[in-house]
Amino acid sequence: MSMVSKRAKWWLTAGAAVLLMAATVPVAIWVTHTQSAQLENTRQRCEGKKQIVHTVIVKGDTVSPVHTEARQCDSLTITNLDDKERLVAFGKHDSHISYDGVSERVLGRGQSLTVSLGQAGTFLFHDHAQDSVKGTFTVTRPK
Repeated sequence: MSMVSKRAKWWLTAGAAVLLMAATVPVAIWVTHTQSAQLENTRQRCEGKKQIVHTVIVKGDTVSPVHTEARQCDSLTITNLDDKERLVAFGKHDSHISYDGVSERVLGRGQSLTVSLGQAGTFLFHDHAQDSVKGTFTVTRPK
């Protein structure tokens, strides 16, 4: 039977601890960047703050306004007033993204979709069935 010295046991234990810590950091980063964690962070960040509701209307196969400027914690409501259903999606036509937990939503006549604007940047939304019906919104951080 092979005996491992106390020094070798110490180094093996220390090495195992370092590997465990090295594996824990990426897992912790992944967990805090999941979509549900980001949604909850946004909700908590915006709780109790004055929020402006920006409205976009889809009518006559056009979006008005075509571009919306907003601040974090505002919200954006997209309303379909056309006689046809709209499949409102975020991102480019072939590579949708999720914004506020929504990647796409079917809107019938008179229906709306509201998203909380927690993520800063410029984003595109479009009707997946009619890509020419599209708009953008820019979300900036409060000063």
